[in-house]
Amino acid sequence: MLVVPITGKISWKNPPVVTIALIVINCMIFFLFQLDDNSKYLLAHEQYFKSGLADIEVSAYVEYKTSEKLPADQIQNHFSDETRVRYYEAMAKDSDFQKKLDAEQIITRNDPIFEKWKDLKLKNQKLLAEVISFNYGFKPAQADITTAFTYMFLHGGFAHLFGNMIFLWLVGCMLEMGCGRLFCLAAYLITGLFSVLLFWAVYMDSMVPLVGASGAIAGFMGAFTTVYGRKKIKVFYSVGFYFNYLKFPAIILFPIWIGNEFFQLFSIEQSNVAYVAHIGGLLSGALMGYLDLKFFKLHDAEVFTEEPKDEISPLLEQALQCIGRLEIEEARSYLMEILTKEPENKDALIHLFNIEKLTPQTQAFHHAASRLLHCYCRRREDHKKAYDVYREYSGLTASPRLAPDLYTRLGSAFSGIGETGLSEKIFQMLVQKKPLQPGIPEGLLKLANAEKNKGNLARWKKCLTLVCTQYPESTEARIAKQLLLTQ
Repeated sequence: MLVVPITGKISWKNPPVVTIALIVINCMIFFLFQLDDNSKYLLAHEQYFKSGLADIEVSAYVEYKTSEKLPADQIQNHFSDETRVRYYEAMAKDSDFQKKLDAEQIITRNDPIFEKWKDLKLKNQKLLAEVISFNYGFKPAQADITTAFTYMFLHGGFAHLFGNMIFLWLVGCMLEMGCGRLFCLAAYLITGLFSVLLFWAVYMDSMVPLVGASGAIAGFMGAFTTVYGRKKIKVFYSVGFYFNYLKFPAIILFPIWIGNEFFQLFSIEQSNVAYVAHIGGLLSGALMGYLDLKFFKLHDAEVFTEEPKDEISPLLEQALQCIGRLEIEEARSYLMEILTKEPENKDALIHLFNIEKLTPQTQAFHHAASRLLHCYCRRREDHKKAYDVYREYSGLTASPRLAPDLYTRLGSAFSGIGETGLSEKIFQMLVQKKPLQPGIPEGLLKLANAEKNKGNLARWKKCLTLVCTQYPESTEARIAKQLLLTQ
């Protein structure tokens, strides 16, 4: 069973640097140092059995456990292969025996076989010394702080590495996006350490090295479930050949994940998977997530907020298809639906204007032109487009029907882009027909400044004089008088 949360919000403008770095470090360690680990370990394992070293130590172990003294050269005849393997596996897990054996308390210097055993042992240890996972993996019976950290960057093979890196990418990206880089790095190291602590507590006599990033990855998973406890997230799940997507609160993943680990732990015998380490990671990660939720507040609660559904693009595409088929009424209907949802949508306004200009005598044409011009007046970079649309609009109708406030804005916009001739006509019309319209004095000052920049001093003076005579009580009139005095 596979249950994985997913999101499509990874941004390369703010990439998951820590997650990528962890993946790169794990891969580099494997490909640079561990690529031949399995073959080296098999070579040491083969030497251990073929050289007779295994029979010497199994013989010593039988005597250690049963007091039955059995020469090494009689082990193969006395025990079946299955019994020998069973004794060997028990001996490998017996930390007390291993410590005494290494201390030369089991096979002592007085034993006739000591020299042979010591020579074979040194050769085997030399071969094992080349196995990175054996030396830097965490062995509970020989626990130390160094291997408690190095184990989480080692892997037992390519398949082990590949599977872990896939999960590290999936869960690490989400946790880093949600809680930040510092939290992500701390979670990897701290939950990896707690994973190995629980593994040590359960298997403290084991000499089998623990390797892999899966404990730390389980820590990411545990932290994720508590940080986003009630937040509904999209989850991919697979049961056998069936897979699908569901959406439910993140906290529900915690009992699913930890329940699966306990089930695997107690139902599968002789497994090489460190389920106890996974459980330690999940528990410590959940604790870290809870602490962040209550105290540190590093998480971003909106990371898994779904993007609004794009309702505009399909409608615009349908409108364009209708225009292509000359189905004008249907196209107008789609465009109006877009503008109901998004009144300032420029694409819809442009297409609507182009449709309505086919019948410039209608009120709909004036309304469409007004909406598009209002939209273009809002941003300085669109003022040239406003100028082009206004020229087209005024050329298609003998009686423009724009509101005075829009004319005022257009006059100011046109003077700002150097189109002072049209701006002057607009303000002259406003002064004659709507002299009390707010914004006219300010627009005349802008026009005067534009004329001065173009070197038209006569028109500059004309504009300032108009402000002084028509709006003598305005702030703009006082500014205009000062400018005329400094001429």
